Amino acid sequence: CPFAAHIRKTLPRADLEDRPGSDNRSIARFRIMRRGIAFGCEVTEKERAAKKTSHDRGLVFICYQSSIANGSQFIPKRWVNNPTFPPGAPPTQRPGVDPILGQGPGRDKISGHNPNKPTDTLELTDEWIIPRGGEYFF
Repeated sequence: CPFAAHIRKTLPRADLEDRPGSDNRSIARFRIMRRGIAFGCEVTEKERAAKKTSHDRGLVFICYQSSIANGSQFIPKRWVNNPTFPPGAPPTQRPGVDPILGQGPGRDKISGHNPNKPTDTLELTDEWIIPRGGEYFF
């Protein structure tokens, strides 16, 4: 799968575990259990025809972890928004940020999405997720 794929950026498994000198247990401390709950009504025929939404809808993201520092703080900062993560990409490819969750100033480009031309880049023009708030519960 592409180096910038969401699943690879948020749970890199073999990208870290198979590296020389790596402790296979090291990835376990970053594991999180995640769930998404959809809210809002289905898209109406009127919205579909106009190609414009008029009702609020979205996804509530819930994440359970043993350590906030190793989970919901670490993963976005060190993996999702790190354009050179995961390690091991060929020198001609730059993984880029996670195309779904990646955030920051401007948008980024990813490479490796086209298996026939792995050096092609894809410019990410829109943000897929717009955070509206968040809470930590203990």
